[in-house]
Amino acid sequence: MQRQTFLKLAATTTFAAGARLAFPWAAAAATRPVYFRGLLWRRGGAGKIETSADTGFTWKLHSDLGDTNSITRLFVRNNRLHLAVAYAGHSFPLVLARDKRTWHTA
Repeated sequence: MQRQTFLKLAATTTFAAGARLAFPWAAAAATRPVYFRGLLWRRGGAGKIETSADTGFTWKLHSDLGDTNSITRLFVRNNRLHLAVAYAGHSFPLVLARDKRTWHTA
């Protein structure tokens, strides 16, 4: 590999990794939303779950699990919305209750 090509590749990779660390809200916004019961759901930054009723044009806060938690996964299984929450190096699963407002441990 030529030196110039290597330097461009190294700089691009370093910038992309740094941008995810420096701008976590941008990384959270880049996650794909999940469709569940007529709404789009996505993980926001710092432990937040957001919903959209207009195919992603506007987002409304649904749940705030606290900025010390991070949502590592959001998915639908068996017609239930699940998420994985990381806290202090540990991960635990939650499932959306039937009332679509509260979360229960899975």
